[in-house]
Amino acid sequence: MILAVNMNNITVYTRNEPYCYYCDEAKKMLKYYGVKYKNIVIGEDISKFQFKLKFPFINTVPAIFLDDKYLGGLKELKEKVWNKDG
Repeated sequence: MILAVNMNNITVYTRNEPYCYYCDEAKKMLKYYGVKYKNIVIGEDISKFQFKLKFPFINTVPAIFLDDKYLGGLKELKEKVWNKDG
């Protein structure tokens, strides 16, 4: 299957505590399609404070970036993957 978008240079900000279903689903989706991504765990790789300083407009996870441009969360990732207009 060919994805509708070129999935290069993806960064996904997630959390482990408390459990994040949408974070897991986003990672599973990328893994399913063989897409390599960088996972940054808030609270482990970056503090919540540092994350909010860096991205004050983002209030939910996963926070997905394509080529350093904020895409959104799981819903937006799914829309981007299946949108044939890219």
